[in-house]
Amino acid sequence: MTRTVLTGVSGANPLGFLASLGLLRLLRHRTAAARMGFTADGAYHPFVDRVDGDLSAIVASHAIESTGKQPWRLEYEKEEKRGTKTVADLKAPPRRFAEFVVASVERWRDGDGDAAAFAAAFGTTVAKDGKGNTKPTALHFTAANQQFLDTIEKTRAMVTVEWVRASVFEGSARRPGSNLRWDPAAERNWALMANNPNDEGTSVDAPLEWLAFQGLPVLPTFPRGERIITTAVSGRGDEMTMTWPLWSVPASLETVRSALLLSWTGAAVERTRRGIFAVCTSAIRRTSQGFGNFGPATVAP
Repeated sequence: MTRTVLTGVSGANPLGFLASLGLLRLLRHRTAAARMGFTADGAYHPFVDRVDGDLSAIVASHAIESTGKQPWRLEYEKEEKRGTKTVADLKAPPRRFAEFVVASVERWRDGDGDAAAFAAAFGTTVAKDGKGNTKPTALHFTAANQQFLDTIEKTRAMVTVEWVRASVFEGSARRPGSNLRWDPAAERNWALMANNPNDEGTSVDAPLEWLAFQGLPVLPTFPRGERIITTAVSGRGDEMTMTWPLWSVPASLETVRSALLLSWTGAAVERTRRGIFAVCTSAIRRTSQGFGNFGPATVAP
């Protein structure tokens, strides 16, 4: 059996876990045999089974091929003092988001499920924020002038084979650039009252963030009354937490997707019986300006 351990990634880091989901999803498109698990040695490295080829090249090629108008690219017009501005973010006017969902479902009917998968991850046609815009996934951490989808497009364009290899096998592969604030190490809340996170001083692990974005469809959102809930996230407002399991048994994308819908906060004995050796928890911190960040994760056996 072919096994590749991603020694530069930790599944106990929110960004690393999301990137692991994205990699498994990407590989599942190539072969139904793809499986993923995590090492139970305290490093929590993700590993991939039953996949041939150079993983670094596969990830980089996918990023390169994803240029242009993508099914996940949600854009809308926003009126500002200086005129009309095109925005690529998830907090779209409800009518525009509904149009995006309808178009995504039509693409799904035609055999392209990616658009619908991303639409389900982005938000619902029900929940609205305090300004009357679409309330997005709890994993939407950008605010002010930083646009979620615009940031990911800039990140995608930076990905190279060499950077992927350094990121997933060596770690510590951050370079200057904007990030989606999914890595606890990137938290800069102390500066947010005076600085925009688009300004010089921020850094990004582009390959991991691109993969993490690709993992969003594994964590869809759902309407609950007039609210929105995000898979693996509990709580409301400023008291939200993401909880995810780590498993040592190689699992398919379909199995992982189902597992993430379950609660793993019960008895450790029951978790062990199901192949779960640890449960990670990370608080979602938000500033008064609306920016979010993951706090450092805790790991419970």
